[in-house]
Amino acid sequence: MKIKIGTRESLLAIKQAELAAKKIQSVLKRETEIITIKTKGDKILNKTLDKIGGKGLFVKEIEQALLCGAIDIAVHSMKDMPYEMPEGLALGAVLERENPMDALVCKKNMTWETLPSGAVIGTGSLRRKTQLLALRPDLHVIPIRGNIMTRLKKLEKECDAVVLAVAGLVRTQQNHISHIFTLEEMVPAACQGILALQIRNKDIALKEALKKITDKNAFFCQVAERAFLNEIGADCHAPAGALATVQNGKISMKGMFYTDRLLLVQGQQEMQKAEELGKTLAEKIKMESVYQ
Repeated sequence: MKIKIGTRESLLAIKQAELAAKKIQSVLKRETEIITIKTKGDKILNKTLDKIGGKGLFVKEIEQALLCGAIDIAVHSMKDMPYEMPEGLALGAVLERENPMDALVCKKNMTWETLPSGAVIGTGSLRRKTQLLALRPDLHVIPIRGNIMTRLKKLEKECDAVVLAVAGLVRTQQNHISHIFTLEEMVPAACQGILALQIRNKDIALKEALKKITDKNAFFCQVAERAFLNEIGADCHAPAGALATVQNGKISMKGMFYTDRLLLVQGQQEMQKAEELGKTLAEKIKMESVYQ
């Protein structure tokens, strides 16, 4: 019997499901079938996420399909997943992380350095907007929604440049990157570039099998980054970001949050204390926002 993998309908979501399918086939030696599901977040494109409900908009219908047995595994961009998982569902695997940074895609003949004052930059993210304006207050940032191809089309008329995740551009083979922001320039969204495989809690055998494809570094990074977001009470439309990296058994992380100014924190812990690191840095952010 085929393992049914559920995902969103976009080109990126399908490419990500195909990556997951290859990993699953290599471990379970079973055929897979990709089933696409339209989510509320994909249907409503004329409003920003914070106006229509936030992060769960991209996962709810897929999780319902998983709970009712229409699919066996759900593949999500982990940055879209709410911190709390619905009863009956569990995290089955975390795949190796793609480049987590943000990229600028410009119109032809433009670069980050040559964008003129007043250039129109498109992004649906407050996190990106606040950091862009911290770097270049002279830019005009406008809200855009839609999948990668829809956003890239904005370059034809509406925008001089758009900001997108490097991971999405790489996975959909869109070779248009004009500039990759450094961590000093722009802290990415928590869990950007990480794929999560969600399963039913009761599928014990599948849960055990999927442990074999979990990337240990990506797993601990998402623990730290999600703990950071949860502790400061941020969701996907909040101006917050975090990036953790693992080296020599240590996990380091930089976090950002915007109130009336840009707040930045960083720290390091033993890898097994990833959640503690996330919470500690969030507490620092909260203290800074209150007392400074």
